[in-house]
Amino acid sequence: MKIAMVVEHANPLPAHKGEPTGADSVHIAALSRHLAKLGHRVTVYVRRQDPEQPERARMGRGVHVEHLAAGEARPLSEDNAAEHTGAFAALLSERIAEDTPDVLHAVGWTSGLAAITAAGGVDTPEPLPVVQTFHSLNVAERRAGLTARPDRARIEAAIAGRADAVVVNSDDQRFELARMGVPRPRVSVVPFGVDPDQFGPEGATTAETWSPRKKGSTRVVTVADLSHGGAEVLIDALRRLPEAELTIVAGPAQVEVPLNEDARRLELYAKEAGVEDRVALTGPLARKELPRLLRSADVFVSGAAYEPYGGAVVEAMACGLPVIARGTGSASSAVLHGTTGTLLRVSRPDAVARAVRAMMGEPTMSTAYGIAGVDRASSRFAWERVAVETEQVYRRVCPEREAELPRAAGDDAH
Repeated sequence: MKIAMVVEHANPLPAHKGEPTGADSVHIAALSRHLAKLGHRVTVYVRRQDPEQPERARMGRGVHVEHLAAGEARPLSEDNAAEHTGAFAALLSERIAEDTPDVLHAVGWTSGLAAITAAGGVDTPEPLPVVQTFHSLNVAERRAGLTARPDRARIEAAIAGRADAVVVNSDDQRFELARMGVPRPRVSVVPFGVDPDQFGPEGATTAETWSPRKKGSTRVVTVADLSHGGAEVLIDALRRLPEAELTIVAGPAQVEVPLNEDARRLELYAKEAGVEDRVALTGPLARKELPRLLRSADVFVSGAAYEPYGGAVVEAMACGLPVIARGTGSASSAVLHGTTGTLLRVSRPDAVARAVRAMMGEPTMSTAYGIAGVDRASSRFAWERVAVETEQVYRRVCPEREAELPRAAGDDAH
């Protein structure tokens, strides 16, 4: 099968090279490679973010990345990339007319607009099927207090209504789409994945580079987008946990901690709270460094009001860490409450502190959570399984290709 992945706002090449990067880059790099291993050919269409980027780059066997020159050749947020979606869609239409895929798979709302527009401009005997992935929905972000474009919810509803199939990370997001009028059978839950060979309980730890561990202390670690809040909750919780220390891995990938306004604000916040000597703030980490840091910790805690991807939660589980997170978004589907960690009703400092104390006060329970987390991450969230489940979505929107596609193990049971 020829698959065209459309990702206007991100690029999988940094993740493929192991560089610090955002969740969308990780997702597209891993998913496209594993789809190629299933025998498919994947072309990822992205907006050029650097004038030095080549028009076409190879990303492993069966996977290529094409950079379309739409708008400024620099990184832009998804909302800002929307200003160039029309130009991006026009170039995409030209490319898929020259090399027509069997399915278009868009990731993100601007990519969905581009894919639907481009598909409509290609003359084919049958309309090109479009699969839409939403990692985050505007209605959920606004409920969590995050700012977003006021027109995005309406656009997302229109895209979901037009796409042949919709993929989301969690049951929470599926419910949100149902409230928007999208029929449940058209929505598939396929989670963010993890590489168990890279993220596992066995291996080196290098956290001393960032924060020398104090004897007898509890090391709490989190991965946070500093612009979205959540880290402040953990710093306030630290005031109630005198025996604990906190390491914050800052994101997204373009954050430079010494120069970043959010990072400086957070450091001042820790100082005012009187816990600056127990807080270490790192910049974004290379993919090989992150599991080393996770393995050095006792517990992973997310202070975010909303976890759209859930990738950091799953990677922490894969490394054997018990997890504490708010029971919303992707975390609600990733963490089994009372089995792999604790899901909180609210993300408040007192609730977080109680959960950490309870976890550390029962080392046997904490160890059991870690063991169960490793098993769940490797069995439910491995990229191999994510790719197979994504392939099954393609089968449903490309029935004429059904006989040509290899059968995945366990298909007959469905």
